[in-house]
Amino acid sequence: MCIERFANRYDSCPHSRSTINRRVNEAVESTDLRGRVYPHCLRATAASYHAYQGVAPVPLQALMGWSDLATAQKYIRISGTATADALRQAHHR
Repeated sequence: MCIERFANRYDSCPHSRSTINRRVNEAVESTDLRGRVYPHCLRATAASYHAYQGVAPVPLQALMGWSDLATAQKYIRISGTATADALRQAHHR
């Protein structure tokens, strides 16, 4: 609920990294999530979400701003979508 309120209040992101970090940390302070939710874990959650939705490695890399394609490939590998896609293709010929 805390994250949802944050997203509703700041629906665009024209802010610096430090501003986003500060706002996420402030939002978490009023909850029982202290120490479990922090800006970087939300970034990882976003990357995982997009990987599970089937975003390909290069677009995922561009979206997240990673310099190394291997980072995007790691999220996709963990999501299992590549395996699921391959199985679907094999069984629906």
